[in-house]
Amino acid sequence: MKIFITGGTGFIGAHLIDLAIKEGHEIFAVRRSKSNKNNSNNKVEWIEKDLLEINSNDLSEIDVLFNLASAGVSPKKASIKELTEINVLGSINLMHKAIKANVKRTVFVGTCHEYGFSADKYKMIPINAPLLPINNYARSKVASFYMLEALCETHKTELIYPRIFSAYGIGQNEMNFWPALRKAALNGTDFKMTLGKQIRDFIPVEKVVSHLINCCYRNDVIKGKPLILNIGSGSPSSIHEFAKTQWKIFNAKGKLINGAIPERLNEPKSFVP
Repeated sequence: MKIFITGGTGFIGAHLIDLAIKEGHEIFAVRRSKSNKNNSNNKVEWIEKDLLEINSNDLSEIDVLFNLASAGVSPKKASIKELTEINVLGSINLMHKAIKANVKRTVFVGTCHEYGFSADKYKMIPINAPLLPINNYARSKVASFYMLEALCETHKTELIYPRIFSAYGIGQNEMNFWPALRKAALNGTDFKMTLGKQIRDFIPVEKVVSHLINCCYRNDVIKGKPLILNIGSGSPSSIHEFAKTQWKIFNAKGKLINGAIPERLNEPKSFVP
């Protein structure tokens, strides 16, 4: 199967490429010319372009398109201009070109943060929960989703839209929670954190990409009707309990110092799919 991936040099995208290669797929992936080529898999046919530069010829004979390119993913900050150009206009351009190239199936990856303020209204967030984003990153993803939905319905194409919950693993930005926790554990230093009472659904990146690659084979996709998915572990826990479990796995010598960092404002108490 010929698979086209944007965001392939990113955290989840790189793991998706590794799995797709293991499964024997032919991979085409986009990277910006200024991206770090040392982190790029040499078994991939790389295309050096920005999202808005991709054309239908780039997608010729592609079976499945995965879009994981996104601006503003935590902890990185992005301006409204960047969020609009990459998350909204970039996604719309990609969908238009995929339709023109007759790509059989598209998979545009979303985020649990699109649910935003809806999170605390549900013990487990359903895929039809209202989208009430809290920040501009999530707002841009919601705007993109609605336009992708419209294009899917108008052109009767196949679209899968998985929203990923709290993914973690090797290759994640070191300023995120799990990599920072792991670094402290391996260095034998104490780790300062919040009280960690919030409930989250932490899922290893390997399981995330397993769910994503499965999107290539699903037979429940209807043309003209987006298939919306929530990707999580099914085993939610408090951030504190997750940290304790990981601390033991790492056989850490330091201490977890709860309450050393203040809680974030306007953060849902529970984020469970």
